[in-house]
Amino acid sequence: MEITNKNDQTDLKNIILNLTNKYNIDRIFLNNYDAVDVPFYELVILLSNKEHKSVGELDPQIRMSLKDYPQFHHVTFVAFQVKSKLVNGNLYLHMNCHPEKLIYQNPLSTFDLYPEGYSRESTLKSVNELFDRENHKVNEFKEGYYYFKGRNSLLHAGFMLQQVFELRYRCMEIMVVGKERATHSVRSHHRYLVGMAPSLTIFKEGRPDDEILLQFLDEVYRAARYEDDFDVDLDFLLKLEERMENFMQITDAIFKGSVTDFRDYDFEVDRSKENIEDRVESQIKLLQDIATDDSIKAAYDGNKSAANKKLELIINRLQHIVDIQGIYLVGQRTRSFVTNGINKLSNTAIYDYCFDLLIVSEIDVRETIGNIQASINKELEVSVLLLSFTRSQIQKQLDKNSPFFHGVLQYIDPLHIVGSNLLNWEFHECNGERTKDEMNEATTKWYQRENNAMGFYNGGKAIDHSEELEIKVLLYNQAIEQACLGLLEYFYDYTPYQYNLKHLFSLCAGLWQFPNDIFPRNTEEEKSLFDEFAQTVKDIRYQGWSTVGWDEAYRYDERCERFLEQCSNLVRG
Repeated sequence: MEITNKNDQTDLKNIILNLTNKYNIDRIFLNNYDAVDVPFYELVILLSNKEHKSVGELDPQIRMSLKDYPQFHHVTFVAFQVKSKLVNGNLYLHMNCHPEKLIYQNPLSTFDLYPEGYSRESTLKSVNELFDRENHKVNEFKEGYYYFKGRNSLLHAGFMLQQVFELRYRCMEIMVVGKERATHSVRSHHRYLVGMAPSLTIFKEGRPDDEILLQFLDEVYRAARYEDDFDVDLDFLLKLEERMENFMQITDAIFKGSVTDFRDYDFEVDRSKENIEDRVESQIKLLQDIATDDSIKAAYDGNKSAANKKLELIINRLQHIVDIQGIYLVGQRTRSFVTNGINKLSNTAIYDYCFDLLIVSEIDVRETIGNIQASINKELEVSVLLLSFTRSQIQKQLDKNSPFFHGVLQYIDPLHIVGSNLLNWEFHECNGERTKDEMNEATTKWYQRENNAMGFYNGGKAIDHSEELEIKVLLYNQAIEQACLGLLEYFYDYTPYQYNLKHLFSLCAGLWQFPNDIFPRNTEEEKSLFDEFAQTVKDIRYQGWSTVGWDEAYRYDERCERFLEQCSNLVRG
């Protein structure tokens, strides 16, 4: 895929350097959409199969990395998921992950994206099977609509009509965007698709008549399931019936056109390693140096393997001690301290593996989980943070459009699961995306937290050369605690169930890098320094005193100031 604009060429090189330095990426493909009202480029980003963070967690971060390049849009997948979708006949990925559109491939990757025996003929067969299967379901609901309308059962007819729209939108999403959206809201499906396929604009948001129709489709879905006295106007159904028939004709035409284009689209896979030198020349020297350094590759693979083994031990320990339904990986980090010099006997490598896990249970097991967490950290020599919620508590948060739980659950399978029902979460139609009013409210709450944090910090800074040393450090502790709460509320609308600094700081350290820079915990001394700081409130509350000294207090002063400054910069962008 060639880019003729020199500024865009430069931007693309900067984007590739930026993304590949920050994220564990396997491949990037480039598509050019110049036939739409506002031309743009689309990057199809395939995360490495070794990446343990979820797409839901990384995708917003990638979006922030691209905020200075508005002409470049992106969609994110995990590499093995793309391979599976190619097997199942996903037209979007077949067209947009074409070898000719490849602009970056990780030189350390040995993953074969294209299945053995993959061909245009096998894909076409799978595509037709998929469309026939989805078309059959849609036609069943369509027949149900006319049946219930003829019997004057308008509520049931409205539900059938809503299902026709929803299922057809889902089918087209697979074709046009590569993956369907997990929502029952027709409005949400409409918004998702029209940017990529303007010809599907059968509703125009903002137009009063269309707003009423879209609202009706969302309401009738809920009413048919939960209400007995929902009024349905026949005129509404007739208007929607006309839109539905038009929508079916348009989507049939798009499918036939896509299949025709597909037949004319040559797809030959070169099984040898793709050469990307011509496309990313500014980066290739660095990538080749890494690829040819056997010691770096061995260390990289060794660290990943050791982390996976630690994770397996944690999961085995959890599932044998407590009755849980599922475990999700929220985040993972590896801290290292490596000595490598001419004194071979003293060369060492110490790795501290950190995991943040969401534990899903039927009943509340937080107390048990808290005890297990301390035991696992000590016996397995890891740093694990366990977040314990019942299935009911999580679903309530999803119903409230929680960005945190949508990010954790929506795009990744659990590490451990009991039964198959755990995957059947009901996601909110907004998928964790908040409205402008909600963000304004979150901003107001952040300013209050920021004021609290600065009040605690200024109070601690005013205590100097006196006997109230413990109170000085306690106020710094509370300042950082308020800032952590503010970040979690502002970015993820997440309210933790533990209000202590160690828990809150560990959560933030799994979501952002700067907490790890300000309070590094790579050595025993650094860990002890942080633990002593986090323990201050408990020591003063139950013992009446703390062992902290003036030297440590001044260190906490400087780090607290830096932490609050970084938090403010993060919120203000």
